[in-house]
Amino acid sequence: MIGRLIKGFSLGLLFSTSVLATPIHLGELANFALFAGANGASSQSGYMGLGSESDVHGNIAAKQLEFGAGTIVNGYAAGINQQQGVGIHITQGWQQWNNSQFISLQDQLSALSQQLQGLGGTQTNLQSLNNYTGNGGLNVFSLNPVIMAHQAINLFGSADDTFVFNISQWFMMDGGGIFLHGINPNQVFFNFHSQNQAEEYTTLSAGMFGTSNIQGNLLAPNMFLQVGDGATLNNTRILAGALQLNIQTLIPPPTAQEPSQVPVPASMLLLLPGLLLLTKRKRSN
Repeated sequence: MIGRLIKGFSLGLLFSTSVLATPIHLGELANFALFAGANGASSQSGYMGLGSESDVHGNIAAKQLEFGAGTIVNGYAAGINQQQGVGIHITQGWQQWNNSQFISLQDQLSALSQQLQGLGGTQTNLQSLNNYTGNGGLNVFSLNPVIMAHQAINLFGSADDTFVFNISQWFMMDGGGIFLHGINPNQVFFNFHSQNQAEEYTTLSAGMFGTSNIQGNLLAPNMFLQVGDGATLNNTRILAGALQLNIQTLIPPPTAQEPSQVPVPASMLLLLPGLLLLTKRKRSN
């Protein structure tokens, strides 16, 4: 009997991780290099400002889009309102969107952020993770707050690793950066899950990145992110409530993305062996 229980438990574990795991997937948001779609009452909700001569390799979308002079978008730009400087070049043209299109994408972004927040994570500071090697699966950390200046964080792993950094308040980085070695940037998520109660996206900043190098997906559905001059944004995607970007070049991770697997809750694992044993008994009867 004990042997049967152990066998049933082992089968339950295998079944749960391979079939019942929940994927981390960007969905339609993977089509964008930059997105700003907050639903707040402020006139700055869903604002995206691009500094002069920004060069974005991918599609962008924001309710309120302001282009600096000489901005290049290698893709299409979508929005409700726009303000263009001189010498703007959008290779796939402007798309006039309505509010319902932004609500749909913003809801997807909020749901993904909540999913990642629900994973919790080991409480730590980012600096202590320098030279960390992934476990070959899901690596989840809770960071609060992050203040870095001219420090390099090197993360090592494989294509099987997924990294989630849950950030409950703010993130300030000037110089240095986060460097991935062997890790797919599509499977790295910086999740700013705080709520901006003030709904004033020009004054409350979740993240400020100066002359830094950062790779992966930055998710901040209800917050404002500022990316300063000189930042290296290669394999970087930013999806936020509002954005101010004084950048040179931004290249998102490749669009093709295999969904990362998130383990089911432990309570589900306890139920599976019993279900398997009941199924076996019914067959024997």
